[in-house]
Amino acid sequence: MKALKYTMDIVGIMVLVWGLMLLLLVVVEAVVVNLKLPIEGAVGLLVNNALQLAIGGALFSAWLLVWYKATVYCRKRRLKLWSQGPQ
Repeated sequence: MKALKYTMDIVGIMVLVWGLMLLLLVVVEAVVVNLKLPIEGAVGLLVNNALQLAIGGALFSAWLLVWYKATVYCRKRRLKLWSQGPQ
């Protein structure tokens, strides 16, 4: 029964991560790709692309942070359960 509980932790993390990744894909496609600044010329193109890259990078970093926090939480919970096991 414990093995099922540990497996469900891993499955839960993977479902969370994949769901957030799909949501991130939709947000990037709907918002970031369509972002156009009203600046003309090469400088406008450079600024627009840099802004899109920064927003995409920030969203990706937030996604990685959620993944990291979820794995650390499950690991700490698992270690706590193991330390409270039968002595």
